[in-house]
Amino acid sequence: MKITRVKAHPMTMPLDKVYWTSRAPWGTYNTIVVTVETDEGVTGLGFINKTPLKDIADIVDALEPVIKGMDALATEAVWNRIFNLTVPHVEPGKTVATRPVYDQNKRVFIMAALAGIDLAMWDIKGKALNIPMWRLLGSDTREVFAYASGGYYEEGRSPLAVIDEMAGYAAQGYTAVKMKCGGLSIEGDLERISGVRKAIGDKALLMIDANGAYTLRDAERAIKTFEPCNIFWFEEPLHWYDATRGLGKLAACTTVPIASGESEIHSNVVRDQIDLGGIRYVQWDCTRAGGLTEGLRIAAYALAHGVQIAYHHDPQVHGPLMAAQSHGFCVESFPSIPRDPFWHHVLTKKPELAAGKVTMTDDPGFGVEVDWKMVQKYRI
Repeated sequence: MKITRVKAHPMTMPLDKVYWTSRAPWGTYNTIVVTVETDEGVTGLGFINKTPLKDIADIVDALEPVIKGMDALATEAVWNRIFNLTVPHVEPGKTVATRPVYDQNKRVFIMAALAGIDLAMWDIKGKALNIPMWRLLGSDTREVFAYASGGYYEEGRSPLAVIDEMAGYAAQGYTAVKMKCGGLSIEGDLERISGVRKAIGDKALLMIDANGAYTLRDAERAIKTFEPCNIFWFEEPLHWYDATRGLGKLAACTTVPIASGESEIHSNVVRDQIDLGGIRYVQWDCTRAGGLTEGLRIAAYALAHGVQIAYHHDPQVHGPLMAAQSHGFCVESFPSIPRDPFWHHVLTKKPELAAGKVTMTDDPGFGVEVDWKMVQKYRI
């Protein structure tokens, strides 16, 4: 089975309002659907949860001649061929590179493009073997634990609106919820967090996500302030430039577990966060960099070091991977239809999401299909 075509389908969907994390606003849902076609008529679907859309989509399309004709089941071989584009390379006996050459600042885009292609190839594997991804990866269960993610700072709404939102997820049957922090003063966020804790009760798990909002000193003060609210994990607390050793120092001063990894682009960084950063939950995102092949490597390293897996975003991709990991803890989900229109309106076939659980189907591969009319409508 040979690869015959690779195509990116970038799309952007307007949201109902502008949502804020601690560091950035956005009013659109942006994603890239990737298709990889084969000479046997099997087409794989992959997804890229990364921007800028045009830059990444252009690289996806440009990679077609790089991997065209390769074995569509040879995920490691294809992965390595694409990954090698991120480093200088000269063919034996030649003095110049005989392949596409990208500037060093394109590495993030290449790793994102690789993610979409790799996921599509894994989808091809499942479809070629006619088995669902959760079984292909070795799981005996189709159901995984999911938490409700939300709690953004929303344009035109009080920061305390998060209290009713999180209470609403708990009423839907979710036993774990996640909200944003770092967008207000520590005291302002304490009012939000303590209000949510009171609203969801003592038994529900409460995660907080800072999206890299704090210096180490401020993060230490923040988590000491939030600890009485029984925080389950403190996610991505530190500025990008101190997100490894700084995490280790932070982890040493709190009983709250540290979660991180979603913003990284290679397994070596996650390795260092486990070794030096003291993280207890790895949040790698297979749709942002490296795909499922890299996600499996990270899962193996985490298992060997007693760290749990809690993949970020896209439960249609991460649900099967989570189900196959003995140290897999949970997947992230977005019950809010306005916040995640792609899941609710574009994926026409997907796992079931309800009451804090993702239940996968017996359909082969990732078991998902997209509404191509919707993709075309919101294509950029």
